[in-house]
Amino acid sequence: MATQYTTDIPFSSSHHQQAFKLLELPPELLALLESDNPPILTVTSSAATETTPGYALLCHDEKRYQMRQKNTSNPILVLKPSSTGPTEADDASTFIPVPSITAIAKIEDTIELILQEGDGKAPPKVNKWHEKFAKSRLEKKG
Repeated sequence: MATQYTTDIPFSSSHHQQAFKLLELPPELLALLESDNPPILTVTSSAATETTPGYALLCHDEKRYQMRQKNTSNPILVLKPSSTGPTEADDASTFIPVPSITAIAKIEDTIELILQEGDGKAPPKVNKWHEKFAKSRLEKKG
């Protein structure tokens, strides 16, 4: 008699999703953070003007990065290992749990870092489509 193996991995989604924000690091900043002497990072705010609001800045040494939220076209799922439990149809006394995975968060937007110019001015606006998409998504949720 042939033995049949299953390669299925049971998947579930947690009812209580956790809140996560992913921060995209430029390669040069990632290298600094992974070095033997990583810099201290601080988050500050730029000064608001009559025409533009202030925005969040990630700073270290003399470099400043503007922090911008952008939407992803495909959500990112954060998973954790779990195991199956008995259902109403199973005998709980003889049930054998099976390893599985559970989605604990769904991330639909990330934070990107834009290196600031030497004069401290914000770089020109890009990805306006992403900003409009984020606003429409928030309106649908509300």
